[in-house]
Amino acid sequence: MLKLADIRRNAARRPDDTAIVDGPVRLTWQEFEDRTARVTAGLHAVLPPGRPARAAFVAENSWQLVVVMAACASLGIPCVGLDYTASPEATARALEQLRPTVLISTTRCRPLLENAGVPDLDRDDVLTVHLDGSTEGAPTYASLAATGPREVKPVEQPFATYCFTSGTSGTPKMVIRNFSFEERRLTALVDQFAFGPDDVHLVTVPLYHSSGPGWARVFLALGGRIVLCPEGDGADMARLIRTEGVTTSLMVPPVLASLVSHPDSQDLAATSRLRFVLSGGRQLNRWLIGRAWERLGPVLHLYYGTTETGLNTLITPDELHTVPGRAGRAWEGSTLAVVDSQGHLLPPGVRGRVAIASYQLMDDYANAQPVFLDLDPGDGDGPRRFLLTGDSGVLDAQGHLELTGRTDGVSKVDETAPLDVNVFGLEYDLMDLPCVRDTVVLRVDLPTLGDALVVPFVPVSAEREPGGRRAVRAACAGRVPCLPAHVLSVASIPYSPTGKVRAAELLEQVLPRVLAAEG
Repeated sequence: MLKLADIRRNAARRPDDTAIVDGPVRLTWQEFEDRTARVTAGLHAVLPPGRPARAAFVAENSWQLVVVMAACASLGIPCVGLDYTASPEATARALEQLRPTVLISTTRCRPLLENAGVPDLDRDDVLTVHLDGSTEGAPTYASLAATGPREVKPVEQPFATYCFTSGTSGTPKMVIRNFSFEERRLTALVDQFAFGPDDVHLVTVPLYHSSGPGWARVFLALGGRIVLCPEGDGADMARLIRTEGVTTSLMVPPVLASLVSHPDSQDLAATSRLRFVLSGGRQLNRWLIGRAWERLGPVLHLYYGTTETGLNTLITPDELHTVPGRAGRAWEGSTLAVVDSQGHLLPPGVRGRVAIASYQLMDDYANAQPVFLDLDPGDGDGPRRFLLTGDSGVLDAQGHLELTGRTDGVSKVDETAPLDVNVFGLEYDLMDLPCVRDTVVLRVDLPTLGDALVVPFVPVSAEREPGGRRAVRAACAGRVPCLPAHVLSVASIPYSPTGKVRAAELLEQVLPRVLAAEG
């Protein structure tokens, strides 16, 4: 998040312009500066001594959270968000990796921390902060903001940033970087898209995910405005896009679908200032691409990024129509490669594991070992360090990346298994079926099923369910004849607030039905 020095610079230029909108609350740049200065001083006065200062928050998006994150940045304290929809077990494992000295939460999210086994955090080495309500003996946002502003020095410790992978199919891993790439990426984004102080960015992604504060920071750094939006409500998003003059937004595919399928979005292309919408986290189907163009205009961009590698590729609106199913070409400063199971480079058109070289690459995990490869991609710049990702894909001759599946978590692919299974391509085909509202293809290797596909789908209506099941089975057999496909209908596909399919949760729901049908 933005530091106090940067907030002051923007406040000096635009003191009365709005910086943050959160429901009825509108903070001007001058007010943003004042509140951040006070909270920075208040937090500095009560920081626990001793071990490296690290902050974690379990909280919904709010203007108070933005201020506290800015205060942490100003003090040189890494501030990491935890998924407030995660299980207590996953939360406990995340806290074990981070070992925070400051823990920020809200009344609504506090039970998650208690269920994670940390009910008594009011110790000398851990400071708890409540953004709302009151807790005896613990500071609140209100008490910190009541501090008189004063100049304080940042904490003396090496620079580091931390964030967590989604953990939707396993344990979230803490990603460590000992450097910042924000300024270089900001320069590249401004050069390509001419972002500036008149832009208004709609924040639809939870701030606990690295993309949320990352994109909010882009527009705050430029002196623009951010608007915090309630989760995934199409009517609210359409209203805010109009009334706040929104120009940009990051929306994961389920949220984007919620917007463009709502009647209130019908004329946004003609009645709004929207000029740039970014989506990622899953391949976009043809219906969603077409409906977004129809209702929002030619504004939709697709990116492929990971917590470990940052922004890897980006595809523009016109390319989404001409090369559907692709994730785009390499973004500035990134190089894409596809390798075989031995880590050797594969030629264009051959599927393998995706590896990425970039100035945004992580340094390490807290509790796992990343795989780095020294490769020479033959582009004239010589060998460099690539991170081997958990994704599989194929590069075409023009450098477009097509993602075909994930090789970690529940969809793990053994090196000896067939590698020509394009899981994402199959999903893309299935979403084109008129009888399918939503679906996901899960590749599993279980003692009871062997190497197989589990394909839950949401039919467009109860009447279309039998025909939908037959159509999905036929598509699976045609696209992936080498693996059995277990097809069944479900009421919905569970997504995280960041747009990831909750694969482990979904498998837990459907596997008993699959096994019963097989038995």
